[in-house]
Amino acid sequence: MSPDRAPGTAISPRLVVLGLLLISYAWALVFPLRLTQPPTTVLSTAYVVGLALFGAALTLVLVAAVTPERSPRAWLKLIGVLVAVSLVLWLPAYEWAEAGQEPWAWLAGFAIGASALADPRAGGGAAVVLVGAAVLGAVVHDGSVVANLAIVVGCAVTVWLMGLVLVWLLRLIWAAEAGREAEAGLVLAEERLRMSRELHDVLGHRLGIIAVKAELAAELARTEPERAAEESAEIRAIAADTLGEARRAVHGETVADLATQLASAELVLRSAGIETAIDVDSTLVPLTESTLLAAVVREAVTNILRHSDARSVRVTFDAATLLIVNDGVRSGPSGAGTGLGSLAARCASTGCRLSAGPVGDGSFEVKVELR
Repeated sequence: MSPDRAPGTAISPRLVVLGLLLISYAWALVFPLRLTQPPTTVLSTAYVVGLALFGAALTLVLVAAVTPERSPRAWLKLIGVLVAVSLVLWLPAYEWAEAGQEPWAWLAGFAIGASALADPRAGGGAAVVLVGAAVLGAVVHDGSVVANLAIVVGCAVTVWLMGLVLVWLLRLIWAAEAGREAEAGLVLAEERLRMSRELHDVLGHRLGIIAVKAELAAELARTEPERAAEESAEIRAIAADTLGEARRAVHGETVADLATQLASAELVLRSAGIETAIDVDSTLVPLTESTLLAAVVREAVTNILRHSDARSVRVTFDAATLLIVNDGVRSGPSGAGTGLGSLAARCASTGCRLSAGPVGDGSFEVKVELR
């Protein structure tokens, strides 16, 4: 969303602030116009044109001050143009000033205030040039140096502080909007992470089952056609169920408790010819940890099917620890997989601890210690 517009509002905060600044800085044209008397109509017209150019340059500098992404070169050029136009008006403003009035000092003060609002350092440079010109004008035209300095400095500081408050409020709105966008992006990222995690759990587990059953069906096709047909039917059923579960995962509707997952794990492992012993009383598992432990069981079983030569698997749970052990560690790199790493992070975020790796007797152990 653009920083120019807050959610649910019809008017851009930037335009509101710019409008208030333009109203405040409009006096930069009123004072020089009302406090001078050009001698002829032609000179008066030329003077008004000069003030119009000054007003245009002043407006562009104020626009730069309320623009979130500005090009440094661009606004430095604008400030340079504003100072140049101010200096062009120096001679006629002092020559045609009414007695006792300092119209150019007011103009210079507004120019310094706008420049400082766009960029403090550039504003400092503009102040040096325009204050010096005001002092020179007072000396050359027999005016009061003190009055000129008081008007230039006082006007510059006053309008700069007024504008600074408005720009500060605008930047607060931009910061709040950026915070909302960052929060929305974080929510979106978390949702994508949840979806990828759920799809990994669902597809990784079910595809492992399908692979095992497809291999079994292929072996039975020559010797036991009827059983091969049964395995093929089960593969179709599992594929259909996997599709439905993947859709539920996308919509955040997956619900898996530990008891359901253990029953599925036992069925899958036994179908793969792996002796399975489960000693878990799921009623002892706190409800807040049931889904997490179910995900660990699902990932562990998937890894056993994919990365091990297990002949037996043992799953146990006491009051605070879930243990999944298989005896099929393969030589070479550990087959823990990235899924267990992700689950370890999930466990850590809830105060639990997951560890996985080979143990001394040639087995592979996945252990979750509840908080």
